[in-house]
Amino acid sequence: MIFLTACEKELDLPPLDSITDQELAFSRTEMELYCNQFYTMLPNFESMIYGDLSSDNLIFFNYLSNARLAGTIVVPESGGGWSWGTIRALNYFLVNYRKTQEPIESVGPFIGEIHFFKAYAYFNQLQTFGDLPWLSTPLNTDSEELFNPRLSRSVIADSIIVNLDKAIALLNPKNATPVGRINKDAALILQSRVALYEGSWEKYHSGTPFGVANADPNKYFRKAADAAKQLMDTGGYSVHSTGDINGDYWRLFNQEDLQANPEVILWRDYDIEFGGAHQAQNRLLSDGTFGSVSKQLVDSYLTTDGTPISVSALYQGDSTVELAVTNRDPRLTQTIYQIGDVQRIVGVDTTKYERPFLNLPARNANTTGYQLFKGTDPDAPGGGPGGEVSTTANPIFRYAEVLLNYAEAKAELGEADQTVLDASINLLRDRVGMPHMTVNIGFTDSDWEFPSLSPLINEIRRERKVELACENFRFHDIMRWRAHHLILRPLTGASFAQFENMPWSPPLGEVKVDNNGYMFPFKDTPGWQFDPDIHYLSPLPTTQLTLNPNLTQNPGY
Repeated sequence: MIFLTACEKELDLPPLDSITDQELAFSRTEMELYCNQFYTMLPNFESMIYGDLSSDNLIFFNYLSNARLAGTIVVPESGGGWSWGTIRALNYFLVNYRKTQEPIESVGPFIGEIHFFKAYAYFNQLQTFGDLPWLSTPLNTDSEELFNPRLSRSVIADSIIVNLDKAIALLNPKNATPVGRINKDAALILQSRVALYEGSWEKYHSGTPFGVANADPNKYFRKAADAAKQLMDTGGYSVHSTGDINGDYWRLFNQEDLQANPEVILWRDYDIEFGGAHQAQNRLLSDGTFGSVSKQLVDSYLTTDGTPISVSALYQGDSTVELAVTNRDPRLTQTIYQIGDVQRIVGVDTTKYERPFLNLPARNANTTGYQLFKGTDPDAPGGGPGGEVSTTANPIFRYAEVLLNYAEAKAELGEADQTVLDASINLLRDRVGMPHMTVNIGFTDSDWEFPSLSPLINEIRRERKVELACENFRFHDIMRWRAHHLILRPLTGASFAQFENMPWSPPLGEVKVDNNGYMFPFKDTPGWQFDPDIHYLSPLPTTQLTLNPNLTQNPGY
């Protein structure tokens, strides 16, 4: 089990699994150990990067990798994510912690952590299933609450927000919290995320089978903006920048220690000595399929004059990767590889990026010609458990999301004036030397992803897409925006002609391309077959519907 490590490791403590519910007396040490088990719920480095395989940002050769998007999901007999063991363990703590003899100032942060993790666990279930039963006690086999019905998702969202209010009241800020442990600031950003998700869901799913009766999306947009602004007003965070517009963004994702980074609110630390490592670097550097960036993501980056490629005279076309990134937002070249980028450093030997992995066996072949650069660490160590592993840290919560949440929520409320943009979006653009966004936008993009919405909403969503690319946000954004059209469109890659005559490339007949010559991995497959009348939520297992007749199935299943 990988823990977020603290400054000092208490190696003489008993293992967590030696503490049972019956033995727990809620001493300070026991509370800390009990909390530790829930840290594995937080995303690791690999899930952060590869979460976008279930979106329109990355294209995995196996379109069946996400059953909901592929349209192959079936109603399970059991399981399917409908699991309440974690909630039970959290509720046990919340019902019984008052037996402690410790002063509240000593154990309050651990109580806050449990409220945080209950909110986190419920939010994951909310995103997956929508309406849920709300459980406040640790249920047993004879508990009447086992037969609770599902409550409206808005009730669940409200309860999650209340739990986060409790966490915020009990937790300390990051600068007063041991390294790696949940802090007040993490609870605030999660609250902003939850509220923005629910507000968007209720607004954009209105009138569909997934809508909410008596919906009040602005209530959640207000909460999202307020939570973000509270964190912004602390003054404890800023967009990480050393003035290197062509490197600062990339380096944010390939460090081993992020504690001093002013943008990182919570991060996962890895230590090979204590069994903590991952294989993301090995995959990023040798497994093209996991880093195949879509043309749809590449096309989203503005040119350096602040306008989209559909209108900018600076755009050089995309006949080659080199031309596609010319005169573009510097985040693009820090997200996909360019010829000559450092790929691996071992001792005095340096390997530089020469080409996509088009000539490797199918599992490793890059499917788009655009190879993911973001998150790579050329100095990643080898060896250790599991073979080729590394200890690159991953930011779990970062300040950039706070700024993006704030801008989007204020825009949804109709309150995104220039002051709001300058305090949020434009701070992110300053890091990479891009022109500021203005309220009037100043152009019309024929390729806006949301042509029925305002130019301002479109550009704020664009900013979110490029800033948070390959950080496991895009799938959830598509779900909450009811934007299935983005994954149902043909997802393509680079022009294949630039690779065709290279001695290392496979013949054209072995590469799938569309009628315009762009690499098209899903050409001879069904690809994403997402049904907007069904797949916005997952199905409940049949066993649970039988055991609890008060439960109802999600629409379409």
